[in-house]
Amino acid sequence: MKYLFIFILTLYQTALFSQRGVNQNLKGFDENKKVHFGFSIGINQLNSNLSVNNSIFSEDTIYSLNIKSSPGFNLGIVTDFHFGKNWDIRVLFPTLIFGQRDFEYLISSDDGIFLEKRLSESTYLGIPIEIKYKAERYGNWRPYLTSGGFAAYDMVSQKNTTEGISVVRLQKWDYGFSVGFGFEFFLEYFKFSPQLKWDKGLRNMIINDNTPFTNIIDRLRSNTFTISLTFEG
Repeated sequence: MKYLFIFILTLYQTALFSQRGVNQNLKGFDENKKVHFGFSIGINQLNSNLSVNNSIFSEDTIYSLNIKSSPGFNLGIVTDFHFGKNWDIRVLFPTLIFGQRDFEYLISSDDGIFLEKRLSESTYLGIPIEIKYKAERYGNWRPYLTSGGFAAYDMVSQKNTTEGISVVRLQKWDYGFSVGFGFEFFLEYFKFSPQLKWDKGLRNMIINDNTPFTNIIDRLRSNTFTISLTFEG
């Protein structure tokens, strides 16, 4: 983290120096229009914070559990409300979030030890609302920070299925908070913003179906990392 901070600070100072005397694109972008619309695309990693019931391991044949997530992607509509010089309220609705988690169990049997996978695919309809703080504009760019909350509804949740032989079922609704940072670049016709964001879920997502595969899980909370690109006109 120390070296990352030094790198970001060096990049910031270099960009600041290089922007001196540059003609500004989209002058008065925030001041002249209080609401802007755009869209966001990105890639995500649906990680999970897992807490297991250790007593179960001594009674069953499950040796370990590991959750792996495959890269997914996001697509959303952005509405930016400008309040004052440095503050925005940003609503990213609707946002579609596609991802998958693989539950990998190491199991012992009479034939030896083998790996069994149980899948959980998700397609979330997300409702993120964020407060955005923007630094002073330097030429045609500036950094910003975001913080807020989200609610998400899984449209392909396995909550209501009657049999989940190869599927670990998760709750339909999730909610939590988010933090992020990024940079705004003012181009000739639109504003372009790359961003890194971390979403921390607060709800226990696991549905216990009274099988060894879910009995060993006490809590499972979402922990998502997203890299996105936003375009506003």
